[in-house]
Amino acid sequence: MDSLRFCHSYRWLFLLVLSMFLLVFDAYAQSRQSLEEQRKQALAEIEETNRFLKETEQDRVRSVEKLNLLNAQVVQFNRLIGGINAEITHTERQIGETSAKINQMNNEIEKMKAEYARLVDQAYKNRGQYNKLIYVLSAKDFNEAYRRMKYFQQYSEFRKKQAAEINIKQEELRIVKEQLESQKTEKEQLLAEQRLESRRLEAVKAEQNREVNGLRTQERRLRSQLLAQQQKEKRLQNEIAKLIAAETKKMSTSTASPYDRLTPDERLISTNFRGNRGRLPWPTERGSITGFFGVYSNPLFRGIRLDNTGVDITTVGDADVRVIFDGEVAEVGRIPGNIFVLVKHGNYFTVYSNLANVTVKKGDKLKIKDTIGKVYTERGATTAVLHFEIWEEFNKLNPEQWILKQ
Repeated sequence: MDSLRFCHSYRWLFLLVLSMFLLVFDAYAQSRQSLEEQRKQALAEIEETNRFLKETEQDRVRSVEKLNLLNAQVVQFNRLIGGINAEITHTERQIGETSAKINQMNNEIEKMKAEYARLVDQAYKNRGQYNKLIYVLSAKDFNEAYRRMKYFQQYSEFRKKQAAEINIKQEELRIVKEQLESQKTEKEQLLAEQRLESRRLEAVKAEQNREVNGLRTQERRLRSQLLAQQQKEKRLQNEIAKLIAAETKKMSTSTASPYDRLTPDERLISTNFRGNRGRLPWPTERGSITGFFGVYSNPLFRGIRLDNTGVDITTVGDADVRVIFDGEVAEVGRIPGNIFVLVKHGNYFTVYSNLANVTVKKGDKLKIKDTIGKVYTERGATTAVLHFEIWEEFNKLNPEQWILKQ
């Protein structure tokens, strides 16, 4: 009976240890899964940009747009490779930790084996010194005899326990060694993927350079167009700032913050908008970001720093533009060469610019993904560009951090 109980305890202990290792491995797998998801998203962005590049191949008059797509793809590949490098670093750290654990476990097993060998040797040396039965029966009373008998039983159980613990530790070691081999395989696969994506990046850079060189003959004209576009964007920003200021002023004349001035319904919309950061839909069904938020440079326009207050999204020609969250149309505005829509979401605002026409008017209540118009598309072009911004009161936010990763 005692032997059966011991075997049952041994199996239970082994299953417990195995479960602990599986939990650790599961945590590691979840961390890897998060990095893998980021890699898949980066690859999806690259493939979407590739589709737009193929569509612009037949449209040589829009070579600047093709260059913008190539510039975006360089950024996307750098992000992808950076993500792969993060995975490699993560895996290398896991390999280091696992290798250290294997060394520790090997040392523990050797110590346990040495202790077990000492017990066996001691039992062997003492085997003929006295007869166990006589030793028990020679006790002064029953209690002492019982204690002597329990001593022999406990000594035997202790040796069995030592042997079982060695077996458990060796099984742990086997599992950890398998985990190490798996991690090494993952690292090799990641390194191979890194080399592949680096070659693809170099190919994109070579195509980017060819496109830049092909446009150098038009540089003066294109630079003039760029400066005109920057002036138009500056007028747009001034207009948006005035409109937001007017909307904020309408809320109340009190000294409270703009958020505190909101109605309960507006606060709910604002809170939900903020709560969906990183999960908001795109303003177009298809798209690739080709103009990034903040200050950056374009290889064609040397010496000119571009300051983007939102993002530029390349999409299909005549694409529907849709609102990214519930809100109210604060303004349908027009400046020379541009139509835009400003939508209010509590104390957040979204801007949809470079529209050909609109299907909403000031004061309209909108639901998420409601169509507000179509993106402006040049005659005969297969692609078009929507300018999109997000503001929190007077603060310009990076839309990439708010919309869902494609």
